Amino acid sequence: MLLETITRGILLGLSITAPVGPTNIEVIRRGLKNGWQSAFVFCTGVMVALIIYLILVVFGLSFLTQSQIFNTLLLVFGVAVLFYLAYCSFKDFLDNKELNVSGNVDSKQNFIPGIVLTISNPAVLLLWSGIMGADLAADQGSLENGLVLSLGILVGVLVFFVGLTALIHGGRKYITKKNFKYVSLLAGVVLLYFGLKFGYQLILSL
Repeated sequence: MLLETITRGILLGLSITAPVGPTNIEVIRRGLKNGWQSAFVFCTGVMVALIIYLILVVFGLSFLTQSQIFNTLLLVFGVAVLFYLAYCSFKDFLDNKELNVSGNVDSKQNFIPGIVLTISNPAVLLLWSGIMGADLAADQGSLENGLVLSLGILVGVLVFFVGLTALIHGGRKYITKKNFKYVSLLAGVVLLYFGLKFGYQLILSL
């Protein structure tokens, strides 16, 4: 039973992390710009934020998703973060700086943004509360089952990020400064799209 639950969690973690979104785009952009270490530290921040949300959901605080004020604040913060990251991407496109080949990584400039981008994404809390709520309801509210499922989800997310980081590390040698400029442009467009999408949701919610 536990093996089945953790396997289901791993598959859930992989399936919800794989689609293209602002987090994956930012992981790729940072990894190509500064190396796999930068992407890995950013992913660590994402994992910390997911753990925070999963703890909230497992211990019954998913009711926050029903709060209009809470969701509005998340949307405001999320839109601001996405617009800022889009700005950083467009700035990388316009700048003529060389790619970082030294391997030196400023952890604070990657770890904290990973947390902030994930925490400020209202879809993350809604997704976790939906998955966990449905699973706990199906299992008669078993806290043990919820914790095991949470562990499986985190393992699935970690496996995906490790694989993505490895691909970035292997593919970075083929990235020139010119190529990276266009990667940054594409990343900026995608991040701007999500920022406008959340911004539209924010306007509708007011």
